[in-house]
Amino acid sequence: MEKVLAPLEGLTPQQAYPGFPGVTPPKGWVPPLDAVMRLMGVYDNKKGVWVGLPLQAFIEALVLAEQLNSFGKIDSRQAATLTVPSGTGVGVYATRKAIEVPSTEIWFLTQLALVTPAKDGGTVYANVRVSTWPDAAATPDADGLPFWATNRGDDAGKTFTASCYGSAPGIADLGDAIGAPLRLPPGSKLTICAEVTGAALTADRVVSLTPCGWKGKLLAPLS
Repeated sequence: MEKVLAPLEGLTPQQAYPGFPGVTPPKGWVPPLDAVMRLMGVYDNKKGVWVGLPLQAFIEALVLAEQLNSFGKIDSRQAATLTVPSGTGVGVYATRKAIEVPSTEIWFLTQLALVTPAKDGGTVYANVRVSTWPDAAATPDADGLPFWATNRGDDAGKTFTASCYGSAPGIADLGDAIGAPLRLPPGSKLTICAEVTGAALTADRVVSLTPCGWKGKLLAPLS
């Protein structure tokens, strides 16, 4: 306690204001910007001037720190399936299935495994829309941009694996990788969407999605 209170020695009660090091402010206290808090600045070596330190600099640091905490795995326990019923005709299947990040969690994904079914009458092709990726189409999709540029599928059925995070993005061919773990804050969704090609289905067909990664520690403010 002596070390904590030492900075307060010699200060009047007026000087030892709430928010001062060693002083616990009352619950709900908001510091007045013009009296207690001060703007932070950094020196721009290139321009030779002092500039205000943007809040974004702190947010980016917090995002990096979020990844260093692991509070559980993301695996088959978070998997989801979409059933396209027998008789579904050729075209986009209107029903979708989403995996949503719980309100108290943040996910970092290193891999997506999308399993498409074998042909039965028609062939089912599928994709995964990422809600944190804005869709730039003329008519944006509310579920976000699709992970793959074109839908995935095969007459024999196939597993399409995307390793989102490449450990050496500057050296290795990234393929499906995006160079960093896929960050999904609370409320984010991965949505399975499907279409039928060739002919109407003659049996129920199932598409499954398994995300892989870990649960981090939410630190950065939500936008």
